[in-house]
Amino acid sequence: MTDISKEKITLTLTVDQVNGLLNVLGNAPFVASANLINEIQTQGGPQVAALQAACEPADTQPAPDATADA
Repeated sequence: MTDISKEKITLTLTVDQVNGLLNVLGNAPFVASANLINEIQTQGGPQVAALQAACEPADTQPAPDATADA
């Protein structure tokens, strides 16, 4: 039988689910959870930042200053 323990898989979770998982891992012993927490933050951080940027309202141009021509 082939050892697949080091093979990567892809999971699809909501931000709330990942935060819940991180909360559980945060209560686990450091030695057992630190590497996994770091990996989740490394992979998830850029994804969350992209989601936040996509959800921000578009920058609006400020209205022209009516007193600028005076």
